Amino acid sequence: MSEKISPETVSVLSSTMLLSSTMLIPLWAKAVEQGRAQPLLRDDEAVRMLDKIDYDFGKFAKAKASQVGCCGRAKLLDDMTRHFIAEHPDAVVVQIGAGLDARYERLGKPRITAWYDLDLPEVIEVRRILLPESDNHYLGASMFDEAWMNTVAAHGKPVLLVIEGVLMYFEETQVQDFFKQVARRLPHAQLAFDTIPKAYIGQSKRHDALGKMDKPPEFCWAISGTDDIRRLMPGVEIIEEAGLSSVCKPRYPWLLRLLYATAWGRRKLDMRLMRIQVPLS
Repeated sequence: MSEKISPETVSVLSSTMLLSSTMLIPLWAKAVEQGRAQPLLRDDEAVRMLDKIDYDFGKFAKAKASQVGCCGRAKLLDDMTRHFIAEHPDAVVVQIGAGLDARYERLGKPRITAWYDLDLPEVIEVRRILLPESDNHYLGASMFDEAWMNTVAAHGKPVLLVIEGVLMYFEETQVQDFFKQVARRLPHAQLAFDTIPKAYIGQSKRHDALGKMDKPPEFCWAISGTDDIRRLMPGVEIIEEAGLSSVCKPRYPWLLRLLYATAWGRRKLDMRLMRIQVPLS
């Protein structure tokens, strides 16, 4: 039997519970998805990593909406990343808040200029145990640290920042400051990220998966629509946009299917994912 990593190793390496909840739930969701006849995405690494962590993932068994939602979110951002690489074969891709996500592997380890997976140093320490680098590179830093931006900018190539399951845990002012940093340090970069609707703010304890954690991180930043993005980043170009329900609705519980069948439900309750072009600062 392979040696398992204890939950203490996974969570104590972080100064907050944010690591354990936001890393482990998406990992569990993608691993479970591999048992379906027609999974939304293929992720053998998720299955392998899950088997190495000594943790009671059974607590999430009833979190059906989050399970499919995590996989749908990853699929849509995978697709946006594929589109960017097709447009820019010499791209530099940075996955921010990488956690234990194996996007580089899911996309077939694309032959581009460089792929970076960035997260806090303690998270990268866990990641290296479970998913060592191959041809990609790990960066242990805060997303607000401009040093990594300088590293990326030095390539002089088209840049895509993929930010999944991260921005909703920051205040709007922090998100806006980050957007401004990117516009200043990485002009012409693109960002692919997910957003939550404003109905989710302050509701993490009601979340079907996060609510199972002792101290779930709280949802802080949300949008009503793309106008909110344009307000935070004047001059931004929305290149792609999709609602999470566009891929997940058939698998949602019946009540959610009814809600997302209405324009009101999609407008008020659907998570939005988008790929944007950063304007010059």
